Parts: sequence; C-alpha cells; structure tokens
Amino acid sequence: MNSTHTLPIFQRLQGRASAGVKHQTKAMKKNELLSIARPLGYRIDCLQGGLWITQDGDSRDTLLSAGEHHIADGRTRLIVQALEAGVVRIAARAT
Repeated sequence: MNSTHTLPIFQRLQGRASAGVKHQTKAMKKNELLSIARPLGYRIDCLQGGLWITQDGDSRDTLLSAGEHHIADGRTRLIVQALEAGVVRIAARAT
C-alpha cells in the first residue's frame, strides 16, 4: 500500500519562493507519491523515469517521461506518482 507524503521542502517552497528557494530535486522510488498543496504555477520536471500527475477536481491526468514538464494550472492538491524509479524537480511559481 502506498502512502502520500507532503515533503517539508515543498511546504517551504510555497512560503519562501521570494526568499530564494526556487526548486527542489528529489529521487523517487517506483510508486512513491508526493502531494503538493496549492500548486498553481508550479513546474514539475521529470528528469529521469516516468511520472503520473493528477489534481483534485480535474479530470485531466498527465503522464511525463524524462525531459518533459507540466505546469500546474489549478489551486487544488496535486499528486505526483513515480511510475518507475526516477528523479523529479519541483519549481515554485514566481512571486
């Protein structure tokens, strides 16, 4: 069973983008989940592996392969799942 984790760095990104924190890179295990609250404008880059991205209340899901990115266009919680082991970079929106 998978559990969803809101990583502290992503929480800090939301409040500190103007303080110089611009992005965080994370290695993810296969099926690992990340949760990002209030993701509007965040950029999710798939650096290695594959990602599945879904957002609460939005029927559009996004699949990313290495080298592709997604920019969140909603304010509701966003979930990122690693479809295989890989690396993701989350960049905070500009303030």
